[in-house]
Amino acid sequence: VNTGAEAVENAIKSVLLNRVMTSDDRDGGFIVSFEGAFHGRTLGALAVTHRKKARLGFPTFDWPHIAFPVEETGSPKETARREDRSLKQLWDLLVSGRLPHAEKSKDTFRREVDVLDEFLGQPGQDVNAFVQAQRANLSADVVRRSRRVAAVLVEPIQGEGGVRVASARFMRKLRLLTRIYDVPLIFDEVQTGWGMTGRLWAHELFDLPSPPDLVTWAKKAQNGVLFVSEALATFFQEEKKFNTTWEGDSVGMVRLLALLDKLDLEQVQRTGGRARSGLEALAREYREIMKNVRGAGVMLAFDVQRADLRDVLLDRVFRRGLILLPAGERSLRFYPRYDTEASAIDEALSILRAAIEDLVGGRVAAEAAPAPKIRVGTLAIPLDTVELVDLTPANFETHKLQVLAVEQERYGAAAQYPPDVLRAGHRPLLQFPLETLEATATNPRAIGIAARDRVSGRFVGYALGSALENHDEEGVASDPRFGENNTFYLQALATLPTVQNSVELENYLLDSLRERAIAAGFEFLSTLIEDRVWETGPEWLRNATVLERLDNYLRSGIPFAYLQAPLQPVAEPVAAGDATKA
Repeated sequence: VNTGAEAVENAIKSVLLNRVMTSDDRDGGFIVSFEGAFHGRTLGALAVTHRKKARLGFPTFDWPHIAFPVEETGSPKETARREDRSLKQLWDLLVSGRLPHAEKSKDTFRREVDVLDEFLGQPGQDVNAFVQAQRANLSADVVRRSRRVAAVLVEPIQGEGGVRVASARFMRKLRLLTRIYDVPLIFDEVQTGWGMTGRLWAHELFDLPSPPDLVTWAKKAQNGVLFVSEALATFFQEEKKFNTTWEGDSVGMVRLLALLDKLDLEQVQRTGGRARSGLEALAREYREIMKNVRGAGVMLAFDVQRADLRDVLLDRVFRRGLILLPAGERSLRFYPRYDTEASAIDEALSILRAAIEDLVGGRVAAEAAPAPKIRVGTLAIPLDTVELVDLTPANFETHKLQVLAVEQERYGAAAQYPPDVLRAGHRPLLQFPLETLEATATNPRAIGIAARDRVSGRFVGYALGSALENHDEEGVASDPRFGENNTFYLQALATLPTVQNSVELENYLLDSLRERAIAAGFEFLSTLIEDRVWETGPEWLRNATVLERLDNYLRSGIPFAYLQAPLQPVAEPVAAGDATKA
């Protein structure tokens, strides 16, 4: 075929057809993919893509996404917790088939995972014999329900998601679990294939106990390519189920043939190694700007410490002649060509260094956001003079400059920073970039409200957020509710500094936001918020569970806390003596 999305479409069709032909489910069941995934923009590929903005406006299959267990460098305990959470979400789908009333015992799950660990800890065993022995332990009902899972689809490294990497241990367990439950495993190598990671296929990095059932490949292949197991290959003989008029671009095949002899995996590793070493050196030197250099081969990325500076840095390097690719809310991708000369790598790193020096020196341009002045002086804004405006994907374009004006007056524009303010001492917090606020506001499950002063007509405060799984701020990946799709994440809350009764206004916004989150079906609210707001907030927020403390958040000198609160009131337990009366 011609593109990666078409290759993914054919992979989806083949596993659905496999289920229709080999089970009692005539609809083909469903496909499990991962949070943060991107698989293409055709309708089937969108169903397994997690990015809400890409799916907005296009009806497609209601298929589940489970948490992608990003490996936490230097914290094996946290990595193991994330992996268990992800495997448990998949296991629940396997044993239930998304059918109600199916038993999903944590103890049974734990025993099965322990068996996987034991097998992987003893190399050289017969994987086929192990799979058959474990499959024999499954009840007929579990086998029948698991047949509703048509496939599991995963990227070896999530590219569009921000070069997010899971551990080889997780991928090996995933392969064993899917084999035991007889569920095809698809690796989407559209971005990672053909040497991008220093191996021909990125899944080779994981030393899997058995190969995947399907692999999609494109981009550097100059065509869309799908490799399938023998069991699934027979379905491609079905007349007129997979073919298209212009499939298999012959010019693209000529280009691929020209490239075959030029692929040098050792050269990829050398190029990637030089680039990564340079990025890691910059991250050590500018810890206040860069962190978390990661990736494999020439598929590299790093995080900008402060999400509010990511797009500023992106603009600075572009103006100097270097193109980096944004991903997520704070990541930048650094993808050199396989045969990039050492001098070109060094030049790119020099450009990045100069751009970082701009940020460190305070040379950052601010966006102008003029708006009418509020009243005169610093006055209280009675709540009965405040009008609430719901911020929606449809109207955010109209209101965005007023929202940004609140941010800039509350936190100050970047251009106001004195030289070296980012290098030493306490730093003021920056406003959210407009692009970040726009991205959040356009999520399908976004909720935003603004407080408009009826006297001046100006916004005096706002609050904005969306489903937890859409965010990557500090603490989100470790949130115990991540992946359950029942938690609202409050990303931004700000009021004008000229408002005397700012606490009253903040609480009004928080209570109003809570009502809307409950109406939208959310059960919990998580947020990374200043201690002051938490301590003076509504009672339901003051009673929140503290999941993490950051006493000097972003070296601002301001203590923050990552909180989680149930949105509905917690029922008081009934005393034993009052049971009859109750």
